[in-house]
Amino acid sequence: MDEIDFTICMLLMANSRMPYKNLAEFFHISVNSIHKRIRSLVNLNIIQGFKARLGFANFPNISNILMYGISNIQDKKKLMKKLGNNENIYNITRASGNLFYIYAYIQNTSELDYLISYIRKNGDISDLTIGIDRNMPSFSSENIKKLSDMDYLIIDSLKDNARKNISDIANELDISTKTVSRRLDNLINNFLVQFQIDWYPDNSGQIISIIILNLKSELIIEDNEFINNLKNHYGSKILFTWSFSNLPHIKLVSIWIESMKELQNIETSFLSDIRYESVEVTILIQGKMYPTWIDKQLEDRVKDIKLKLKR
Repeated sequence: MDEIDFTICMLLMANSRMPYKNLAEFFHISVNSIHKRIRSLVNLNIIQGFKARLGFANFPNISNILMYGISNIQDKKKLMKKLGNNENIYNITRASGNLFYIYAYIQNTSELDYLISYIRKNGDISDLTIGIDRNMPSFSSENIKKLSDMDYLIIDSLKDNARKNISDIANELDISTKTVSRRLDNLINNFLVQFQIDWYPDNSGQIISIIILNLKSELIIEDNEFINNLKNHYGSKILFTWSFSNLPHIKLVSIWIESMKELQNIETSFLSDIRYESVEVTILIQGKMYPTWIDKQLEDRVKDIKLKLKR
């Protein structure tokens, strides 16, 4: 993977239905080149699916939780499988030093204590850091638009192939292409559907790192300022950043590099920044995506709709 491939993945993570023409215009290369690159990413199992799921606007109290800690369990695959059985957890990533990053969605804060207890017990992680993502989009329950049965069926049609053509959806559901386009536009504009890819960068051969930055206690850095400074300094090497409402002095940065020397230079750069109390560099080894209660809600709702249509 090169810089263009990583940026393509980031754009498809935000919208896996993004037209290839738009991607080609973004990079000033041909549509055929974009096709070849994405096909290569799929063949290498770096992209393992173009997915659709219910959008966050359907869940006004949803929170994104990022936890990390060192597990004492020796069988790492068994550990990941066991933790992945929890319907809140959507990603587990194993890093250097037996450190595990665990990502989860909870429907409301009352579920957090159970989730933490589950991870500590089944992951044998006693010193678990729990961060509540403060950049998660929020929606007022008063403004949420209710999905129709047809909306659910359209999302279900796209759940395992988010790039499916409008005409194919229309034929599958026996409705007009105009109806599909109109409903899909409404779903997208109101954040009632999200399109993502199942992304496995550990299959790329590149080095992916998460750097844990601990700010000095007297400092607070505004998120936009922090992200802009990082991007100005490291450009497209920055994949993701996380800030937490309950941990104001901790920030996580995910970055891709081509060599250990480059990672050492980045570590040195962070260590020389007087704003940070500590800098911990971890290298990602293996990650896995898991279905969650969000996917289950769509599955159950569609099952009920199809039963109703058969009557």
